[in-house]
Amino acid sequence: MSEENSAPKKVQKIIEELTSRDERKVIGALKRVPHDGNHEVIIPMLQLLATQPSSDIQLLLEKSLYNLKDPNCVAPLIDSLRNDKLKSIRAEILTCVWQSGLDASNELEFLIELSIKEDFMTAVEVMTILDNMEGFQDDLLTNGIKQLDVALDNHHENAKLLGNIRQILLEKLLD
Repeated sequence: MSEENSAPKKVQKIIEELTSRDERKVIGALKRVPHDGNHEVIIPMLQLLATQPSSDIQLLLEKSLYNLKDPNCVAPLIDSLRNDKLKSIRAEILTCVWQSGLDASNELEFLIELSIKEDFMTAVEVMTILDNMEGFQDDLLTNGIKQLDVALDNHHENAKLLGNIRQILLEKLLD
């Protein structure tokens, strides 16, 4: 995605077309996202993904969302994870984070919270992110391990998976 903010009209046009009922306009907008889009198109793209669009639109959405390179995209992705209206696609949003290789290390506490409170697939995606990410602060790792210990002490339904996440954090702490 373009890091330029000099084209707000192009971005607004993309956002407008992403919400269109005309599939051709939506597809055209998605094809322009890599060149003319910026972090502002993330939420509208995720909202579109949540509508269970056609396979053509879904493919273009995934292609764009899995290739985000702009660090400014982390904030809207994390915000979308907090949005209850997008709860049905939380696992897919997390997939976008790890597929793009974006650095969400400052969000470790929130990611651990999601792995504990949400469904199995969300926890799997969190585990994948944590396994593939570097640069965590030691205090965040320690707090994450403590959060997981509490969940494990309470015999969490995904205990084995949470134990694996805990092990990943412990290994990163000891490296």
